[in-house]
Amino acid sequence: MRIPRAIFALTVLAMMLGAACGSSPTAGTSTPPPASPVTSSQPTPSSQPTSVPTTTDPCQVVTASEASTLTGVSYGPGRKETTSGGGKICVYGYQSLNVFEVLVGTAPSAAAAQAQWTQEESKAQALLKKAITQVPGLNVSLKAGDVTVAGADKAAIATSSATYAGHVFNIAAIYLLKGPIFLTYSDLVLNSPAPTASAMESEALTALGRLP
Repeated sequence: MRIPRAIFALTVLAMMLGAACGSSPTAGTSTPPPASPVTSSQPTPSSQPTSVPTTTDPCQVVTASEASTLTGVSYGPGRKETTSGGGKICVYGYQSLNVFEVLVGTAPSAAAAQAQWTQEESKAQALLKKAITQVPGLNVSLKAGDVTVAGADKAAIATSSATYAGHVFNIAAIYLLKGPIFLTYSDLVLNSPAPTASAMESEALTALGRLP
């Protein structure tokens, strides 16, 4: 998983497809995804580029209760992680069939954040194409694009579904930029529906109000 903190809408889908084709460094090889548990749809802590250390607790930006309402799953306290770049991750349902993640990252400035957002769009698209070509027989449905969310300087949302080896991976993700702060939360679920785009956008209104 290699998502940097300036996450664009296509990136989570690309990561999901990357998980389906395995983590082998050999080009063109693939490994079928396990029936369970669903792995993280967000970056691992070691994959993040250097940035300004984040002090905001992502488990307080989107609470366990709110994540439970969105997904219909009763979550306990989130698993907290810190990226190598100083970002913060909160994982609800770690290594379960329904993983909900929240990531908060901080760029050096609002201008840097805007530039990183644009750069990561092209990287995500390239990664998506690579992931699809490496998994013969993978069927993908994707809806992604920019949206307008009150309180966000930029916002994008993605809902997608991928079928492979008899399993269906569904995901809903939203990406938000407020000044120098990136916020993303996503739900990756196996063989069940993910939250709707409208539900993810509604939660964003609350989550953005909790950012500095």
